[in-house]
Amino acid sequence: MKKGILISVLLALSTTQFLVAQSPQLSNEWLSNHAQVINTELPSNKDMQLLKKEVGNKRIVFLGEATHEDGATFKVRTKIVEFLTEEMDFDVVLFEAGMFDLLQANKEFQKTGKSESIKKALWGFWKTQQLQSFYSFIEQRKAAGNNIEFAGFDCKFSSSYGFDNNNYSRFWETFFQEKNSAILKNENFTNYMAVWKDIESGYQQTGMKGGLAKLRYKMSNKEKHSFRNLSIWMADELRKLGENKLAQLLRSNDEGIIAYSKTRLWKLILNKKSFLPINNRRDELMADNLRHLLSEVYPNKKVIVIGATYHFIRNNQSIDPIKIKFIPVHEAVIAGNLIYKQFANEIYTIGFTSYDGEYGLLREGKRGVAVIKPKANSLEQQLVNRGVKQAFVSLRQSANEPFFSNGTSLRLFDHSSHVTSKNWYKVLDAVYFIKTMEPVRD
Repeated sequence: MKKGILISVLLALSTTQFLVAQSPQLSNEWLSNHAQVINTELPSNKDMQLLKKEVGNKRIVFLGEATHEDGATFKVRTKIVEFLTEEMDFDVVLFEAGMFDLLQANKEFQKTGKSESIKKALWGFWKTQQLQSFYSFIEQRKAAGNNIEFAGFDCKFSSSYGFDNNNYSRFWETFFQEKNSAILKNENFTNYMAVWKDIESGYQQTGMKGGLAKLRYKMSNKEKHSFRNLSIWMADELRKLGENKLAQLLRSNDEGIIAYSKTRLWKLILNKKSFLPINNRRDELMADNLRHLLSEVYPNKKVIVIGATYHFIRNNQSIDPIKIKFIPVHEAVIAGNLIYKQFANEIYTIGFTSYDGEYGLLREGKRGVAVIKPKANSLEQQLVNRGVKQAFVSLRQSANEPFFSNGTSLRLFDHSSHVTSKNWYKVLDAVYFIKTMEPVRD
């Protein structure tokens, strides 16, 4: 190596080392006062006692996940759910999954006590090995006579309950046959059902599910206007029957169809930014569903909400400008942000993060994706430097800790981006750190 190049490299390295050395370090005093270090595979009941102080009398706990394929997170989160239900009287669980799917599944579960119905209603990544303890737990709880209910807050179907056998259209035909059969002959009803049966025929013909299923259905502006009017009419008829929950479900699904119909697959391939409007619209609809469930369906219940951390944060404008899978998080429409003002005194939000390992869904010979090493100014690095394997870290008192107020990186939304903020306490209440992530397995 030439002398000049060598000197430049050495200067660069020394400058980097100087900057790292000058960066604020997380103080041991703050850590001991605001974190529960857990150096076992799973937290014990004793470890979780701090939730009684942290959550206090708040009735809504959001439990996130960095991606939908974080096996270690699923196992730990189940222990938290167990504690919240057994020790703190939470008895409703809302999933980032279809409202219709969970409506049907919850009915079956309440009758049979078998968790297979709940499992069936969820996305594939939540039917995996690391969640088997969750399904066992809810069966045991139900068998012991302790109530637990489930619902979804997504604006699209998540399972065969919605996608297969014209289940959705047949549900409405059966419902009105029993409640008000005259509506079956109404032109608005027949026109509304014709749209949905066309949508369902596409599910069967293409085999497309989830978001892709809705991408295949296209509407002109005139068709959207007509369908929206039919949807409003249907919802009004349901409210006349006192079925506000079903009216909310119907409007959410219909607005989801309208939103997805604006997207074109070829545009997504050429320009991923074209998906931003539908991503924002989906969060708007999920926020509206959450408001309805929390204030009208379960107003006096203690509720656990499960899904991607991305959907649960608030004050996302305080996150340093960054894109997660092409989405500008600091500018995005976020469900948690939309509902926080209404429930500010009732919500406690927990994110999950990790330092190394792999994530992903292991099936058909697929391998996991490696977690990218965090930066020196990350909470993850600070905890690993202290030999911590797991820790529950409260962020509510982090404003005056120099390490956080200087700008700290956290892996809340994936395992590769370095998301930074000087005000994490405004974004969520706590983060659960797991040193080594593991992928989910069928």
